Amino acid sequence: MNRPVGIETEYGLNCEGFAGPPDFAFESAMLIHAAPLPVAFRGWDYTDEDPRRDLRGTRVDALKHDPNDHLGSTAQSSRMTREELLADTVLLNGARLYNDHNHPEYCTDACRTVLDLVAQDRAGEALMHEAEKAHNERLDGGRVRLVKNNTDYHGRSYGCHENYLTLREVPLDHLVEALVPFLATRQVFAGAGRVGIEGGDAGALQLSQRADFFETVVGINTTTRRPIFNTRDEPHADRTRYRRLHVIAGDANRSEWATGMKAATTALVLDAVEAGWRAPIRLRDPVAAVQQVSHDLTLGAGIELDDGLNVSPLDIQRWWLSACERFRGRDAETDWVLDEWDQVLTELRADPAAVADRVDWAAKLVLLRDLGPAPEAARRLDFAYHLLDPSLSVHQWLTDRGRMRTLVTPAQVEEARTTPPSGTRATVRGRLLAKFGPAITAMEWDRVHLHRNGVNVTVRLPEVAGPEIDRLSALVEKCATIDDVVAALDAEGG
Repeated sequence: MNRPVGIETEYGLNCEGFAGPPDFAFESAMLIHAAPLPVAFRGWDYTDEDPRRDLRGTRVDALKHDPNDHLGSTAQSSRMTREELLADTVLLNGARLYNDHNHPEYCTDACRTVLDLVAQDRAGEALMHEAEKAHNERLDGGRVRLVKNNTDYHGRSYGCHENYLTLREVPLDHLVEALVPFLATRQVFAGAGRVGIEGGDAGALQLSQRADFFETVVGINTTTRRPIFNTRDEPHADRTRYRRLHVIAGDANRSEWATGMKAATTALVLDAVEAGWRAPIRLRDPVAAVQQVSHDLTLGAGIELDDGLNVSPLDIQRWWLSACERFRGRDAETDWVLDEWDQVLTELRADPAAVADRVDWAAKLVLLRDLGPAPEAARRLDFAYHLLDPSLSVHQWLTDRGRMRTLVTPAQVEEARTTPPSGTRATVRGRLLAKFGPAITAMEWDRVHLHRNGVNVTVRLPEVAGPEIDRLSALVEKCATIDDVVAALDAEGG
């Protein structure tokens, strides 16, 4: 990928056997606290964060929240401090783990390659399952199961968001024009699949877990009035040069191939826009199109364009693929992504069952065709597909039998649990934590605060990757003490 990319995943909590109504905020926080982490930093620096700042140059007074998120018991969580409830944790691999809207959330640090991103995301799954087991061992009655999906089947949705570093000099409307049709149709290969339609057929399979929950085209909110194109302006980098494109219009995939491809194809589209390409079409009603695409398993229904023409989602994806072909030959990874993109669109047009080894919704389609269950059984199968516990997960069952394509090995996933993505500032943050963890007083994506002999020291990381990060990484690696770090920075004018 030609830019740093990260994924943040909110996990669903399924609470079973509790004596009374579960306190989801409490269970989420306590699950994170239970995570077996021999080395980690507990805390987070919120000083410079401002989720109300909008890419359109304004700042909203308040963000809208789904009122359903705040329903339920607070018997235990109301007695927790803010720090206990948030459970902010920074890991050796640079990832962040915390309690977000009553969901344990795992955020990978920025990655520069598809395989790094997939390995870091899978490392999050492995850690979250260990936290689930550790938390359940502490419970006196009841059990919590983690689900990597996007709906509780009762009208609430939680997100899997992608983050892409982009150049601020690119006009915002160019990004919106290109990303809205792309994201509306990307679900043909990146949709995780869902049994049930909000307010409709409870037993119908659709492509996406999230499609029914989008209500507007462009906006800053994330938990209600969800937009296809999110305008939160928190770059976590040099804001004079960069934006962080915060993509919320995507599913939590179990397929490694789908995780990698949804990010890599989006990164290529951003490459095209930064190279001057302009989207050739506009959708007449993008919100309706998102849901229309998700509900149409034939993939053939026409989406109405502004000029009155009707085109299929596969055709739109073909146009975007053609725009990105200009990057063929840039490197082996780019060529792999372009080849896979072309192949999946060809096979989807012929028979979606042909891509059941890599597309989550197609894997579910084949299972449901083979088993022919009633709606309630179909929903149970859908739910079980996303369970993290490998002994219960339908996705893991398929993988163990060679029916799902993988991109990384178990050894690579294990390494990613303690090793940051290569070539990014995560390596600096990870090494500082590993070597000088007790001296760290605060951390954020772009800085680390340390306390040295009564003096506070801040290592700032405004760049996500590049020569400056390589220099700092080498500097930290060779230093044995904090004094060495400070002396080396002073010597280099850092």
